[in-house]
Amino acid sequence: MGLPPSANESHASKIRHEDLVAFSRLVGNDYRAMGAALDATATMVAGKFNLREVRAGLLVHASDARYEHTVTTQMEKNQSLNFSIVLSGGWQATLGGTSLASGAGPSATTFVLSEPDLWQKHAVRGGHARMVNVMASPEWLEASILDGSGADSVSMASLTRRHRLHAHWRPSARLVGLADRVLGTPLYAAGLQKLYLESRAIDIVLESLSLLVESRYPAGSSGRPGDHRRMWAVRERLDHATHETPSLSELAREASVSTRTLQRQFAAVHGIAIFEYVRSRRLDRSRRLLEREGISVAQAAYEAGYSSAANFATAFRRRFGLSPRQARDGV
Repeated sequence: MGLPPSANESHASKIRHEDLVAFSRLVGNDYRAMGAALDATATMVAGKFNLREVRAGLLVHASDARYEHTVTTQMEKNQSLNFSIVLSGGWQATLGGTSLASGAGPSATTFVLSEPDLWQKHAVRGGHARMVNVMASPEWLEASILDGSGADSVSMASLTRRHRLHAHWRPSARLVGLADRVLGTPLYAAGLQKLYLESRAIDIVLESLSLLVESRYPAGSSGRPGDHRRMWAVRERLDHATHETPSLSELAREASVSTRTLQRQFAAVHGIAIFEYVRSRRLDRSRRLLEREGISVAQAAYEAGYSSAANFATAFRRRFGLSPRQARDGV
């Protein structure tokens, strides 16, 4: 199905729900809003919002906008390498059941989809994001960057095959400047503007990839190399804790740091407090159990670590924009 002309180049001040449906076809399939009955003409985003394919397999999304609804949308996102540069505000999402979020203040996030996967975006009414996202398909990467020669090319190719790999760091001044220029007023006529956006997108891809290839702890982030290795090990430990979450003291002992240092370094490396990360993972898991297994709200509250079903429901609605019962019933 073809896209309407506006879906590939719109920068309108108001983006309707039907516009987002059209935009979604550029990046994936089976888009839908969860737990909300939205009219096709409902305004979803107010402000600057532009998504366009500047070259086959290379997309640029620029947004300086406010969310008009609290809603979770989901889709099957295409195989791609994704780069997000957030200048202010931020975003929250779930990739294949794993929580992702931008950090506070200027932040950069990269995540890899070596195969199509479930992507859920969580928007809160009144929330704002000033950011640039660049999405590159495997075909574009292979034709443009991964020529197969040299150690760097081999390392980049290996990175693009690591499904759900994600990294978060503090962007360099150059990356911030590139994103700011993408968001700025067009400098050229329409035809040249597309070329301008393509060149800025390529610069973002190259700088981000070079940082990821150089080390697991990208340059520009705070902390020493050892801190980053330890905190990634802690995060992986939490990600693989399917039943009982290890205590702070246990995690600190395994990382050979104090509990206070653990909390400080985890937040510095991952852009989120360790308590918030654990809570978000528990809420994500409870939602999957509600939607896929139809467990009771009381069971879901227990699985999420809440002794009070009312407190659980409040936290659940704050995160997802719908009640646990609505999630279970598919409303």
